[in-house]
Amino acid sequence: MSQPTIRVARPEDGEHVAAIYRPYVVSTPITFETEPPSGAAMSERIESILPRWPWLVWEERGRVLGYAYASEYRARIAYRWSVDVAVYVDSTAHRRGIGRRLYQALFPLLTLQRLENAYAGITLPNAGSVGLHEAMGFRTVGVYSNVGWKLGAWHDVGWWGLALGRYPTPPPEPIPFGELRESPEVAAILSRV
Repeated sequence: MSQPTIRVARPEDGEHVAAIYRPYVVSTPITFETEPPSGAAMSERIESILPRWPWLVWEERGRVLGYAYASEYRARIAYRWSVDVAVYVDSTAHRRGIGRRLYQALFPLLTLQRLENAYAGITLPNAGSVGLHEAMGFRTVGVYSNVGWKLGAWHDVGWWGLALGRYPTPPPEPIPFGELRESPEVAAILSRV
């Protein structure tokens, strides 16, 4: 039996990632997407994220069981030291620590990129996600009340923030993940989680 691994996602992971994400889209308000993206659409998302930020997958016996990634927090240039993060785990693999382990790999990569803040939006209520994020050091930032309508109801979204850096003045420019992807530092981070 092969050991589980955390690795950088590849476009060919799109089908697996779409399969993990589909139940969240169709049956829950956890995401505000209402149409599940295809495998090809997820492949495009992976390709569009990786030049700037990490997208990681948890693979076990050739099957992707979870993923975590960072993405743009906001488009304006002064926000470039901050990212949004998300983690999703296959319904068959909940409560095994996969989400935590993915984040334990993702956050050092973001620090390596010289990023300072990570933010997570959580549709409420969601005790599992809140618990995971708070266990990882996130703190409540605020709540957008009744911000999204899905599955016949209005939903609140809570925002949690994690300080990654030390806020140097002035801050050095972030390093795009594409420039670090093949580095020994990235390999070392992924190998120790």
